[in-house]
Amino acid sequence: MGVYQRDGRWLVYWFEEGRRRDKSFGRGEDAKLQAEKFDQAARQCTVEAGMVLGNAIVAPETSEPEEEIGKTGPTGITFGRLSRMHLDHLLASGKTEKHIKNVAVLLKNSFFALLGKDTLVNDMTYIDHILPFIKHFQADSPQTGKPRSKVTVNRYCDYLDAIFNFGCQNGLMNSNPMKMRKRIRERPREVQLTVDDMKRIMACAEPHVRWAMEVCFNLGTRPGTSELLSLKWHQVDFERSTVKIYASKTNTYRIVPVKSIFLEKLKMMKAHAASEYIIEFRGKSVTTIRKSFKTACDLAGIDYPIRMYDLRHLFATTMLTNNADLAAVSKLMGHSTVKMTADTYYHYMEGEKERAINLLPEISL
Repeated sequence: MGVYQRDGRWLVYWFEEGRRRDKSFGRGEDAKLQAEKFDQAARQCTVEAGMVLGNAIVAPETSEPEEEIGKTGPTGITFGRLSRMHLDHLLASGKTEKHIKNVAVLLKNSFFALLGKDTLVNDMTYIDHILPFIKHFQADSPQTGKPRSKVTVNRYCDYLDAIFNFGCQNGLMNSNPMKMRKRIRERPREVQLTVDDMKRIMACAEPHVRWAMEVCFNLGTRPGTSELLSLKWHQVDFERSTVKIYASKTNTYRIVPVKSIFLEKLKMMKAHAASEYIIEFRGKSVTTIRKSFKTACDLAGIDYPIRMYDLRHLFATTMLTNNADLAAVSKLMGHSTVKMTADTYYHYMEGEKERAINLLPEISL
């Protein structure tokens, strides 16, 4: 596993199931950074996923086979072996380290116990295996003593569904036993945060949390290390008044213009920065601000559920309620399609349906 350059392009190579794989990231400095980040995440994820699953990982460069989880029987492949292959597929597909680790932990702690690591996947049925699996997660959580949310149950089922789909697409199993499963209808989360409440929270927040909130709202970043806490000063173009944001969730870049007032604030903060990171605390990068943000919300007297992610929603809804172009907002959010933005935020575009109706001609005689 490693980064190399060929014909000006930056690539990463690794070994999967004893075969060499290569992934190209294009040319230029940005491509090099993406390749290095992918390589680093892949190395860490390979080790951690293996440790989580109790699997003896062999260095990929040896091309030696890994110790299998479960066994491939004479009549098909086991759920454990299929799961290991799916994790390799996620790694090769560039999925984030966090996502792969989440799936690996669920497999070890829950999925194997419920479905059987050595169960042949071709023997699994919806009635005998999937229904008990779903009912288990719909019951009370042993950690909280409360039923798991519909979002959580859907997510766990989606993980399992993805494993079986991978098996079907690669001819490893005959059919997906989850094909009869219907996703639970989730109630849309109502975001109650307003600009005024955001200012109240900022007034009660620690300086680095207040600055993180200001950056998040002005750039519409995803909170956490996926975007906000990974921003570095070299990503700010002070001449063009833009910030280049890398989204590890989608492995894409997007350019976000910066208002002149916020640009001046960025210049001032950079002059006093002690590290390469835009968000820092005592000269070091920050990995989480969740607890500090909650403390600020409590001090501000916010009495409704709120997350740091709500600032990203507020970024979008504020622009849309002020008649911003939907496609432009979609690009600023880093959404893959305008439809995704419309499905999430169209109801905030006040007056659009009324304007559409008023375009109809009068047909009364």
